[in-house]
Amino acid sequence: PLGIIQSSTEILADYLDKLDPDDRREQLRSIVKNTRRMADLMEEVLVLGRLDAGRMDFQPAPLDLPAFCERTVDEVMAATENRCPIELDCAGAPEEFRGDDRLLRHIFTNLLSNAVKYSETGAAVKFTVTAETGAVVFAVRDRGLGIPEADLPRLFNAFQRGRNVAHIPGTGLGLIVVKRCAELHSGTITIESEPGRGTTATIRLPLANPNSET
Repeated sequence: PLGIIQSSTEILADYLDKLDPDDRREQLRSIVKNTRRMADLMEEVLVLGRLDAGRMDFQPAPLDLPAFCERTVDEVMAATENRCPIELDCAGAPEEFRGDDRLLRHIFTNLLSNAVKYSETGAAVKFTVTAETGAVVFAVRDRGLGIPEADLPRLFNAFQRGRNVAHIPGTGLGLIVVKRCAELHSGTITIESEPGRGTTATIRLPLANPNSET
């Protein structure tokens, strides 16, 4: 991102008077877009650093899951400029749940943003919340690029990405942040995927979290 920002800035500085208005706006859009990418990268690095250092406090509190999920969907839709519809189904959500709002936002902002990023424009992403014995289950499903089977075991390593997404900007840090945040809830994440058919990320969090203060 910094290279693109520098290049666009230099073009504007050297050729401002020679560029037509559309070209100027395009360079400015490039600067804004890549500034956001850089900010996202730094946020993920800082969060991962705090998680690795054991300095990310786990602060569970009673949470209205449907309202939380609706807010998160709205935030992701706005951040991705409504590129893909996100279909939310919280009908099966448990009535009571304790979780850390901040950590959960890291989890589902990452998963939903990934689902949109790796899908065709306009393709629906499904986000469901259901209850099972002793746990709440969140599933984010897309019908996007999918992940090659050989890459699945490496997804939770830092800076690792599927080999079929090199043309799409990404850091390879999002899923490891998701995994660490789920683990602080004593939860798990599983990824099921097939190239060309899409990906399903499933988060299972216990309703009675052993890390929670009573």
